[in-house]
Amino acid sequence: MKVRHTVFNQSYKVAGPDIVHEEFDGDLVVLNLGTGRYFGFNAAAAAIWGGLMAGARPARFCGLGLADAEIGRFVAELADLGLILADPEAADAALPEEIRQALAAAVSAPSVESYDDLSDLIVADPIHDVDQETGWPHGIRLE
Repeated sequence: MKVRHTVFNQSYKVAGPDIVHEEFDGDLVVLNLGTGRYFGFNAAAAAIWGGLMAGARPARFCGLGLADAEIGRFVAELADLGLILADPEAADAALPEEIRQALAAAVSAPSVESYDDLSDLIVADPIHDVDQETGWPHGIRLE
């Protein structure tokens, strides 16, 4: 896959409210509540995700240890997986120092593993379909 330069020069945001992420004991997990797929990130991938979520454009990740092509391919992969979208309205933010250090210490290319073994349970779990006003799951009527 050829990486376009525009990948490096734009800001990104999560693709929607169904995309949530959390760090557990140093491991980043990103979950798509709409499909039930979840994604495990290695250290380099987690650092790039953190930088993107902080508002930094991928160009700020270059020259910190990872090859530019690896960064570009990974950002494009996140978009292809439906986890991020370009955010043309967002300004470029500085890269937080802890992200800069994590990228400099990365020893392998960023990678993400996709899992769907729990997708039926995640999609069927009504706690994810809570109506913000009433606090009850969508589709359930109280008489």
